[in-house]
Parts: sequence; structure tokens; C-alpha cells
Amino acid sequence: MEIDRRHFVNLTAAGGIGLLLPGTYSTVRAATTGSAQFLDHFSGEGAKALDPLPLITGVGFNGGLRYDDTRASYPNGVSVCIQPSCRIEDAGKSGDPGVLALFHIAVLNLPVNAGSGEALRQLMRFAVETEKLDPEKVVFVSTEVFEPHFSSDPLLQKGRFVKRDLQEARAAGDGSGFFSPDGHPDTDGFNSVSIHYPIEDGSEGPLAYPLSGFLEIGEISLADAASGTAGTVGGGFGLERLALASGRQAPDYAESRARLLDLAKQEAAATGSALPEGLKAFAD
Repeated sequence: MEIDRRHFVNLTAAGGIGLLLPGTYSTVRAATTGSAQFLDHFSGEGAKALDPLPLITGVGFNGGLRYDDTRASYPNGVSVCIQPSCRIEDAGKSGDPGVLALFHIAVLNLPVNAGSGEALRQLMRFAVETEKLDPEKVVFVSTEVFEPHFSSDPLLQKGRFVKRDLQEARAAGDGSGFFSPDGHPDTDGFNSVSIHYPIEDGSEGPLAYPLSGFLEIGEISLADAASGTAGTVGGGFGLERLALASGRQAPDYAESRARLLDLAKQEAAATGSALPEGLKAFAD
């Protein structure tokens, strides 16, 4: 898919929101339309805006680069964050729609006792009311764990649900039913649902996973609020992918690669740490 619909505000000359180190990211406001909308929407409802985690993690997983927004611990209450992330498995995939070297996750976290249904409701309401996505075009991919949420929420029911076998989803760990990346330092895995939106014509026919003609724009955890487990429940959207789904422009792979390298170098210089091994996958 050619990224040619310009409404997505250009990232700053310094390289974009990903180049704002946590210490200088005091208001957690980003330089793009999508991130500002996300932060304004949820902060206006009382969510606390968190500084993003550093891109350089100091651990071997994912080549020492931040894989996602998962934290070892969370503050009490509702929080939001715009998290710069990178996955070394995406190196060299410049021709794949929506795949970037550096991307940003717009994250919403609620106390686990709020329930995953509430997280689903709030995130989908944002996607439909603020980002103007058509709920009838949305496809959810998950397992039997998602069925009670889908069957009880009128907004979700406007979309379609592709059901995966629970054991298959657990084995894959790809977030479409269960999220469990091998070796992730901050999670042992959890039930989840992935959210997809069409980017090509002909996506109205019969569906099967993996989906063809759709872009995965987000994932939401499906924690059991009745379990009494401490922590949070929530999820997020890939900001650049949400922009594409909404008809705006996002950076292309080459731009995101340059920003990834700049951010890593800036963080390494600021902290005195070495550049992570994972950057070699994105080198010339």
C-alpha cells in the first residue's frame, strides 16, 4: 500500500516523538495529530500520562531494543503513554504495509478490577468517535475468551469476529488470541484480541486467519477481573497504523529507520550506554 494521503502531521525536525527522551517528555505530548488526540482524549477523562520507557533496554531480548509498552510495574489508576518501539523481526520488511523500523504504541492501562471489557469499550470508542473508523469494517481476531465480550457489546458486534483455537493461539503467541513473545522479560503471556482494519479492496468476503487485505492496528489484553490478580488491563493502537486506517499519512520505512538510529544514538550518548546489538539488523 502506498502511503500518500498527507494529513498526518510531520514529526519534529529532531526526528519525532521517539527522539524525546523520558526525562524531557514531561507532559507526554507528542508532535503528531494522532498522539495528541489520544493523549487529550484519555487525559481529559482523568488518565495519568506516563513518560515512555527508554528504547534501549539493556537486556538481550529483541536485540536490546524496546519491543512494546509492557512494563514490569504500573502506577495505580488509569494511565496512558506513547511508547516508541522496535522489533528486529521487522528489519528488511520495507515493502510490507504498515511495517516500520520505529513505531509508536498509544497505550491505555486500567486497574485489572476495571475489567478487559471496559478497556475494550474505551479503546474502541476512541477509534470510532475520534479516529472515525467504521465499526462495521473492524475485524477482531481472538479465541473463545473473547466471545463474552463480543456478544455483549453492541459496538463490537458491528464488526466481525474471527475465532482461533485457544491452543493454537497460545502456541503462536502472536497477540491474536494470546500474547507471549518467546523470552519477553516482562510477561509470561496473556489472553488478548487483535484489531484489524481493511487496507485493500475485496476484504468484505469470507475471513480466515491470517487475514488478507487487513492491517492489524491494535491489541488489547483480556485479563480476568474476577481473578483478583493485581496489575492492569488494557492495550493500545499502533499510532502509525491507526493513521493509515484513518486515511492520514505515516512515515515510511526509510524515515522510521533513520529515526530509530537517531533515537538509539541519542539515548546511548545521554546515558553512556553502548548501542544495542539489535541495531545491526537495521544498519546499511
